[in-house]
Formats: sequence, structure tokens, C-alpha cells
Amino acid sequence: MRLINAHTLEIEYFTGTSIPNYAILSHTWVAKEATFQKWTNKWTRLTHKHRPSFHKILATCRQARRDGLDYVWVDTVCIDKSSSAELSEAINSMYTWYEKAKICYVYLSDVAASGAKGNDDTFDSLRKSRWFTRGWTLQELIAPEHVQFFTKDWEVLGAKKALAVLISTITGIDAACLKKEKRLRDYSIAQRMTWAAKRETTRVEDLAYCLLGIFGINMPLLYGEGPKAFMRLQEEIIKVSDDHSILAFETDLSDNTLFAHHPSAFVKGGCIHPNYGRHLTLPFSMTNAGLAMTTPLIQTLSPYWVLAVFNCVEVDTENNMQRSQICLPLFGKDNQFMRARIPISLISRKIDDPYTLNSTENLGAAEGVLDLTPRSETSYYISYFGRVYSAYGREIDVAMKGFQVYPQPDYGFMITFPRGMAGYRLHTALPRQDLRDDISFFIPTSRYVRSSGSSQKEEEMQISSGLVVFKNDNLSDDDPSKCVGVYLAFVATTSSIASDTTTSTTTLKTTTDTGGTQDLGWACKVSPTREFYNNRTNAKQVLAMANQEALLGDCPHYHRCENTIVSARTRFQTPKGEPCKDTVMVEIVFDAEELVRERDAEERDFE
Repeated sequence: MRLINAHTLEIEYFTGTSIPNYAILSHTWVAKEATFQKWTNKWTRLTHKHRPSFHKILATCRQARRDGLDYVWVDTVCIDKSSSAELSEAINSMYTWYEKAKICYVYLSDVAASGAKGNDDTFDSLRKSRWFTRGWTLQELIAPEHVQFFTKDWEVLGAKKALAVLISTITGIDAACLKKEKRLRDYSIAQRMTWAAKRETTRVEDLAYCLLGIFGINMPLLYGEGPKAFMRLQEEIIKVSDDHSILAFETDLSDNTLFAHHPSAFVKGGCIHPNYGRHLTLPFSMTNAGLAMTTPLIQTLSPYWVLAVFNCVEVDTENNMQRSQICLPLFGKDNQFMRARIPISLISRKIDDPYTLNSTENLGAAEGVLDLTPRSETSYYISYFGRVYSAYGREIDVAMKGFQVYPQPDYGFMITFPRGMAGYRLHTALPRQDLRDDISFFIPTSRYVRSSGSSQKEEEMQISSGLVVFKNDNLSDDDPSKCVGVYLAFVATTSSIASDTTTSTTTLKTTTDTGGTQDLGWACKVSPTREFYNNRTNAKQVLAMANQEALLGDCPHYHRCENTIVSARTRFQTPKGEPCKDTVMVEIVFDAEELVRERDAEERDFE
């Protein structure tokens, strides 16, 4: 490691335990920066001392002497960049060098001196400083424990810990991380990628190389490989981490479907946290067939697409820290999948929701089983589009074209089975044409029905509803569970309905016939299980009764009847409006009693 002697200005070389205490400079590069060759030439150093690139190094040495330090490290002159081996070693060591520095001086050449410390104009300039937009300065901000900020005239702005809240608002980095109150490894890969999402580097490859220390990675530098460097970084990360959030990026924001092409694809990942449960995450690795993974899979009515359940959650910091499990839609067959962009590239599936408990009956263990996440795991591959498409192209084409619905409806239900179908199969639906079982969507058409409110005054209300019926052929005809009906509805919310409901607190917007907008609530319920599902007239009567209950606000987002649970707590918008603009994810469980026993056993084991 080369260091500048703050007194003699000569560069000295140290290794291992002989490295003395030193200060380190963080800055943004300008044209005609000093170099190792220029700095070691005394005449050049003397004649160029007034140039900005040399002056900031001299000022760094002066500040170090004031702080009682004899050595400083500056990237422009302490690395001989004519040696590719030395450059590679330096870049792979840089995070450690910043981390071990006694203090880091951040020189902000575009922040003017203020008349008074803490001046609002100065802080406004700080927010706009180019230093916060550069890739290399990310690790230079995070790694050192002690960081001091300076203006262009070397006036002290403040320490990192004192400015942590302000810096957090500028960068999106958690203040606890800046203050060293929380370890870097406690943040998910997606969160750390988010910190780099809006940063830039002069060379494309450096956007990967500047993140090596953030992820604790070492890898050789290959300038000229372009965007492949960032792909290679992700491949190295999965060798040392079992954090699934490395795949929690928006494929609509990426040119690639397996790994992200750029940190900007993680721009929405700031709220994605690790969620390691009571079971170890099974390892995953890159193979010549794709990414080999083992996770729970949520089934749908379609044989061609599933949802992979990841070990990370999105945390809603503005709503009681409620968690939503990250799920990855996958298209394919025979456990060979590719990432899907339709209907959406990522789903945040709610597993905490206080509203469901208000109207939930007979929940079983404790207050209810809100987290329907399956515990059984499946081994599969996530591969590139070309590999999967070449094997199943025609079948996948048909499946994907099913999402293209014209005209595009405003809203619909996506039907899923977290624990599989437990011997049940789709029997029928009412209205049958509203069920798209090829894509596992139920898109009910809108109709108007008469409702009697609390004042007994009849009103004509808009409702979009239907029944989806499942049948278990393994059960006898006299078994009441042979058929299970799931009622699903969107209901136009009005003041009369809102006053009676406590569970449909989440609404979505839809366009009315007159061009305006209105709020829609949604409801789900398990219908009584009787043989009337073979009788269409009786089924219509059941639907009419359920509609009245929904209009009176009597249907929750979660309901259990006997051995069946239906949950409709997750809502998302589809980027392309396919097959509908707003979607509510419906989760159906047919073995509620077994689920309760499993969760009870887990609680006992945990105690």
C-alpha cells in the first residue's frame, strides 16, 4: 500500500502490520488529475501545486497534520495505474483501505463556503453535490467510521454521523448504516443495489467494480467487457450469499431476464429486507442450464406459470412495518423456467394484515393463519429466455397470448394455490366466460344490483362478482367438502357501504361510464359446500345472496369455512395492463386443518 508522507510529500510503501495510521481522501475527479508519475516528480509537484488536482492533495496533507496523522492516501497518486496488476489489487482492496483509515476527508469541490456553519444554502448545495452521484464515492461514504465533509475552500461542513439524517435523505442509505449502528451485511442485496441505482461512473465496467467492497467480493478486472462486468458481479455474489433478493429487480427495467443489467433495475428495492425463517435457505448456484434453485412454489390454474417464494420481504415502513413476501412469477414447464414480465415481474404478497382479523371466523391456531406461505420446496432452474423458449416455445406462446385481453379490463383476480390443490380440480365458474383458467385469472364483468342499506332504502349499486367452484373427485358424493365454492367480488364503495364495513379498507380506482373515477373495494368468501353446485339455478341464488352480503360490507379479504381458506389481501398494478390494469391476488388453501397443525407444531418447536 502506497501512502503520502504528510510532512515530506514523498510516497512511501508499506505492507501488512507495518501500515501506519493514515487519513484518506474522497473526491470527484476532474480533468488533468494528478498521477503517480507526476506526483513522484518533485519539479512537477512544485510547479503544479496551484492546480486544483494538486492543491486538494496538499490540503489533505495539511489537514492530516492538524489531526495528528503522518500519512494520507489519495487514489489519484497512490496507485500506479500503468500497472494493470497494481490497479486490480487496489480496486479489490479499496473498501478495506477506506474502512481502516482513521478518518476520511470528503472534499466537495462544488459546495461553496458558507458564512456560518449549518447555513441552509450550504446544505442545499450539499444535497446537489456531484459527489453523491458518483459510483466510487458510495463505498467511500459507507466504509470509514469517521468521515468529515469539507467545502471547496476546505471549511468544515460536519461529520458523517452528525449529518447522517440529511445524508440518508440524499442517498437513500439507512442512517443506522451511516452511523455504523448496523452492519452492512444485515442489509439485503437489493437494498445495497438500490444505493447505487442512480449513481454513475465514467467507465461502464466501474459500475460493477465500485461495488466489490459493498458486497465483500473479489474478482479480476476486465476493462473492455462492458455491461458483462455487472453480470459477472452478480454471479460472484451468489457464490457467497443465499439472499434471494439478488433476483428482486424489475425485469421491465432491465435488458436481461436472469440477472439485472444495471443497478437501476433495483431502484425500488430499498424496502426489501432479508427474511430468514426458522429453516435454512437451501443453496443456489449458477450452472450451464441456468440458476439452480430450491424454494417453495405457488401453483396457479395454468400449467405454465408459477410463483417462486423468496426469503426476503418488502417492509411497509409507513404502515406498522407490515411485511409482504417477495414472489417471482416464472414461465415454463417441467421445472425449467424463465422470468416473466407479464402480468408483472415481481409480486409483493402480503403476509401481515391486521384488517383480516376483524371479520375472520374459526381461524384455528392462535388468532389465525395469515401467512399461507408453503413450507414444501421444489428444485428447479431459472434460465435465459432463449433456452426455455427453444424447448417450449409454442406452448409458452399460447400461454402468454392468453394475457392479451381486449379491451383491457380495469380489474381482475389472479387465482393461486400456495399449498397446491390437494386433490381438487377446477369444476366450473359463474359466469363461466369470466374465468380465464388458461392464465389463472377471474375477470368478472360489471353489473348493477339493488341493495338495501341500513336505512332499508333500496339503491342500485355496481358490483362485479362470481363464483369459482372446485371439486374433489376422490371424495364421496355425500361428503360436504366434495365441492368448494369461492366467491369473489369488486364492489363500488359509497358512503352507505363505507359506514358499515371495517375490512375493505383498501380500494382501487376504476373509470366510470361517464369518464369519471370511483373507488372499488373487493371481497372474498368461501361459499357453503353443498351439492347445489351441480344445479345452476341454485348456484345463481347463492351468488345473489353473496352479492347482498358484499354490498353491505359483510365480506372480508380473508375467510375460512371448514377446511378451506381464501385470502385476497395483495393488490398490484400491471405495467402493461395485461390481462387487467389492477389485480388482486387470491390465495386458496384446501387443507386448512393440516395447515393449522403445521403452524402449531412450529410454534411449539420455537418455544
